[in-house]
Amino acid sequence: MPERSPLPARESTIAEAWGAGAGRALRLEDGRALRVIFPGVPGGGSGPDFRGAMLDAGGDYLRGDVEVHLRASGWEAHGHDGDDGYRGVVLHVVGENDGPAAVTRHRSGRTIPILVLRLTGSSFPPPFTPPCCFASEQGYDVGAALRRMGGRRLRLKVSRIAPLLASDGRDQALYTLLLETLAGPANRASFATLARNLPLAALIERAAGRTTPDRTLALEAELKGAAATLSLRRAGLRPAASPARRIAAAAKLIHRLWPEAGRESPLFGPGGAREPAAPLAAGSLLKLLKVEGVGRDMAAELAVNAVLPVLAAEGAGEAEQVLAELPAPATYGKLRSLERWLGHGERVFGSAAMIQGGLLLHGDYCTRGLCGRCPLSS
Repeated sequence: MPERSPLPARESTIAEAWGAGAGRALRLEDGRALRVIFPGVPGGGSGPDFRGAMLDAGGDYLRGDVEVHLRASGWEAHGHDGDDGYRGVVLHVVGENDGPAAVTRHRSGRTIPILVLRLTGSSFPPPFTPPCCFASEQGYDVGAALRRMGGRRLRLKVSRIAPLLASDGRDQALYTLLLETLAGPANRASFATLARNLPLAALIERAAGRTTPDRTLALEAELKGAAATLSLRRAGLRPAASPARRIAAAAKLIHRLWPEAGRESPLFGPGGAREPAAPLAAGSLLKLLKVEGVGRDMAAELAVNAVLPVLAAEGAGEAEQVLAELPAPATYGKLRSLERWLGHGERVFGSAAMIQGGLLLHGDYCTRGLCGRCPLSS
């Protein structure tokens, strides 16, 4: 019988072992045998450590997220028991079960089986290798495929915002999407409420008659006043991503995109025409969206998630071409494994279109138990 190693010093060691795909017999704390069909893909950022795992627990098929801790008590210590972001967890992988229970509980009432994964002295099986790793060797043009999927994701965004455009109109819809994108996941819902509580037309009216810089300050004051009653998350955010900083950046963007009366919008044609004021180009769009508090990566996010979907919905046929020309923001944490699989150590997501294609792959295939069925695996 192989000698057990002591409890690892780091949680990441257990996560790496789990992600490699356990090649030996495993047994849950409740006594059931566990077979790993697919360990899932690393979550990256906040939320569970692995997404889209597929497991056979004593004949019961489990599909969902996997959370990893050094000790089972880490679940409650980190507040996961009351976090809705963890209600999809189907397995709790730990180095040690330091409690009396064989399962972990979530406030939703779900019980989650515990697996104690102790590393043995023998060499661990090689890492799980998905079929997409061999896409380039099999003749796939990975970059072209990612760009096509990025274009598809843009069209999906256009479809999703259609009700917002129909009910609120172009300018209010763009204003809402800009605020949501600036907010990020932590405060997206609250900033959407801000857009509803203080519509763009009312905001611009309240700042009427002001000129730069007074108008920008007036816009910021109105936005902050309307946001004062909202529940905004501040803990755990970088200073640059704080609600106050994002609202200040929003005021500057609004001042630029919807200038004072008598001045033409740099984004839309005269009189609110459907077509852009000038031919769309990636460089000029990024320059337009970069204001104090908005760097290149955030400007790209605003272009991809707000401006381009609205312009595409309004008939700007070059939106997909601009998406292909936009530089990609830094690779998202949840896509790092996919980039490693596709690029073998090289950067894969060289444009905004390609990283959007990666997000589509991750969301529609990797995390849905469809590994091996994506366009880069067949």
